[in-house]
Amino acid sequence: MKPDIPYFKLKTFYFVATESSFKRAAAKLFVTEGAISQQIKDLEARLGKRLFERSNRKVELTSDGLNLYNLVAPVIEKVENIGDEFVKICGTLRGNVRLVSFGAMLVNVLPKYLIEFESKYPECEIFLFSAAGENLESMVLSGTVDFGVGPIDDLPEGILGTEVWRYKRYFIAPLNHPLAKKKRLTFKDIAEVPIVAPNRTSKSGKRFFKALERYNPNPKVTVEAGTWEVVMKYVEMGFGVSVLPDIMMSTKDKIRMHLRPLDDVEAGSGLSQYGVLLKRGKYIAPAARELIKFLCPDFDFGVLGEGRAMSPLPDPK
Repeated sequence: MKPDIPYFKLKTFYFVATESSFKRAAAKLFVTEGAISQQIKDLEARLGKRLFERSNRKVELTSDGLNLYNLVAPVIEKVENIGDEFVKICGTLRGNVRLVSFGAMLVNVLPKYLIEFESKYPECEIFLFSAAGENLESMVLSGTVDFGVGPIDDLPEGILGTEVWRYKRYFIAPLNHPLAKKKRLTFKDIAEVPIVAPNRTSKSGKRFFKALERYNPNPKVTVEAGTWEVVMKYVEMGFGVSVLPDIMMSTKDKIRMHLRPLDDVEAGSGLSQYGVLLKRGKYIAPAARELIKFLCPDFDFGVLGEGRAMSPLPDPK
């Protein structure tokens, strides 16, 4: 027999799951915490499954709860955005966009798009979050944001990445470093001198250490940094050499260090790819869809449920 599940109980479940809290869900829905608890108990009874693990600190989805959330979230989000969908059909775009990206992208690339978007659609509000690596991907997967902008390589199964930008990668060294004067430079040369490295647990760090360890299983790492700004600072101070994408450097940074395209060092290693990151199967509200179109005019939203992503390839900068 098919279980009878009222919409409001699924909506309650959705808000408890997204807030990881009965109390915060109650505040969102303007009901008491007790009412929330009773609705969840009733839903669990109707489905015959435990949906949450409850503790004093937080509420977490069980595996059955996660399965239900993946089914329910796109439906609830679409219903909750019916008003914005309707006014868009009538010719007006409004609503909020929650976007997460890393520092250099937020500072060096996105502002021109966001200024144009806000000028064209003044009734939309954009909320920006700064995160990198696994933290960025976690925010996309959890649905905390509408979408992310970041590296598209080695993404988790639940995220679809569409390439929008390519940036050259550079070998960087102090201006007076011996390798700066070397005409023919190899990764073997880099692996044998002191290194200023990104954190080895980050994607960039894993990629860098993998390249180094092909030639030197124990490279001498003088600084292991969590941000590219720290990497550049300590390269400039003479602590070692490194590799980083062009997007991370300002014009002033470039004149303070020796730069060499990484493709001149090792063919095929000279590009970093960035783009739009979307949770597979997620409903995308009208304002977020339009901003994605600003960033990637050829984006096909039909790929979201098909496990594929498009790859428009601009010229390297």
